[in-house]
Amino acid sequence: MAYSLFDYCGADGLNRFKNWTQTLQSAQRGKLNAKLDMLRLQGNDLFPEVLTGTDTPGILKLRIKGNVQLRPMLCNGPIDVAKEFTLLLGAIEVGGKLKPNNADKIANLHRCEVKADPDHRRIDHERVS
Repeated sequence: MAYSLFDYCGADGLNRFKNWTQTLQSAQRGKLNAKLDMLRLQGNDLFPEVLTGTDTPGILKLRIKGNVQLRPMLCNGPIDVAKEFTLLLGAIEVGGKLKPNNADKIANLHRCEVKADPDHRRIDHERVS
């Protein structure tokens, strides 16, 4: 089963996840896209330690290794939890700490916004090469 991917949009309608992805180097975007392709195909069945939980219930992080440890924050659903994921926040991990600080809590606020207004607070995932 293939899963649908969505990107979080701010109140201004801008795709925040796409904006974050555009700040990454080409090699980082390549690794991110490869993991997102795996997520689309395998969903929650990704290899252990690739898709992990956070301290905030319902918020997941995708673990992408490299010179910079990418840690995009996402959730199942939140509209159809069995068939979709929403990419909520771009984050990195440095020295075992997430940047931005409290990335999982920020992502949870974004998830609540998407749940309240899915037609305006998320769009189909936009791949950045």
